[in-house]
Amino acid sequence: MRLRTILIWLLLMAAIAAGALAWLRGPIDETTTAALKAFPIYSFVRLRDETLMRAAHANVSASNRLEHKRDLATPRDRSVTTPNNDTLYSLAFLDLAAGPVALRMPELPDRYHSVAVMDARTDNAFVIGTREDAGGGTISIAFGDGQTGRVPSADTDVGSRYQVATPQAWLLIRTLVDGPGDLEAARAAQQGFMLDVPATSRQPDRAPRVRPVIPDPAGLLEAANPVIAESPHLQDPALVRTGYGGDADAFARLPAWRQWLWRLLLPRIFQRMGAVIAAGSIDSPDGWSITPPGIGTVAASDEIRAGVALAGLGALPAEEAVYWSATLDSARAPLDGANRYRLTIPADVPARAFWSLSVYEQLPDGRLFYLDNPIDRFAIGNRTPGLIRNADGSLTLQLASAAPELTANWLPVPKQGAFTLIFRAYLPGPAILDGTWRLPAVERVPG
Repeated sequence: MRLRTILIWLLLMAAIAAGALAWLRGPIDETTTAALKAFPIYSFVRLRDETLMRAAHANVSASNRLEHKRDLATPRDRSVTTPNNDTLYSLAFLDLAAGPVALRMPELPDRYHSVAVMDARTDNAFVIGTREDAGGGTISIAFGDGQTGRVPSADTDVGSRYQVATPQAWLLIRTLVDGPGDLEAARAAQQGFMLDVPATSRQPDRAPRVRPVIPDPAGLLEAANPVIAESPHLQDPALVRTGYGGDADAFARLPAWRQWLWRLLLPRIFQRMGAVIAAGSIDSPDGWSITPPGIGTVAASDEIRAGVALAGLGALPAEEAVYWSATLDSARAPLDGANRYRLTIPADVPARAFWSLSVYEQLPDGRLFYLDNPIDRFAIGNRTPGLIRNADGSLTLQLASAAPELTANWLPVPKQGAFTLIFRAYLPGPAILDGTWRLPAVERVPG
């Protein structure tokens, strides 16, 4: 009789637990969706605040101010994950609530350049430049219709007026440096981009805060919610009960069980974000991923957008640039600096502008950055001087921490531990975009 009672109680407890899990399934899904939607906005705010604080130290206003970075990215540049070592960056955080701003562009017929404006969710509202044969002139950048952010169509330009769906936006300009001897000329070209802000469109700087790359739930919602509140298309009534879209203190007013659920789920959600970029390389037979679907556009899924915000913030859409990543060698073993590798890049890469291969170390939080090496070489591309090609025009690169006998084609990797390769093709041709052109697998060199 006693055994029977125990069994009944166990069955009852199992039924209660199963019922509780079934009941929690909805809140779990809601919280996961809220986190994935909020994180790209959080990343935008974190980078904006870094820019505001940097300007405050220089005693200048940062909103609607174009800042030219005069040097290529190195291991010391850690504001934005996965930088390239091919272009000079110019950036501005735009506050369009009070009116449009104007960007003057130089004529650069022989130099790759792109002008990208992202909304506060990190979707590219538009990208113009070499691909569009934009030959100088001035464009106006405005907050949609000025009230709801609504734009007239998927094509956001009306003449020289380009519209963004959020009042806050991120302007990011890339200007190609065609080898070490071209840096001064590239800087001069970069200076041709100028931002004009009418007095009626000037805004006081927002109060910035130091924000960690990986926030806790309260910090995530505190940063994202004010942006969501001023951006109608980012709002989602179905997620209000998670705190998403409330005010800056929404997390503190959630029921205790909702707060507990956020704290339980958020670390796992960040792990999921970190796996987005590497997933394609793990699944593909050659070890190379390809640009995730919809990257950098409104067509991206919440998961892809959040993963890119963590590991590739500011990525361009595929028609402008394709990013492939590799984390495994041809034997499906993780790339490790303790080993030596080689990679042969075919002779004719179908990229109309340029291509490059970079090596990154991965931080515990999932971000990717360049690492110091003896020759200060962080990338190799079709513009790298002194490369030795094979008889068929292909290029065999040596990937190792120690210098090989032939250093001309050497791309240094970490001395030990995992690393990631990123291959960029700017203005990719149809063969890259449709997947018929692929890179060969990275081969480990014996010994």
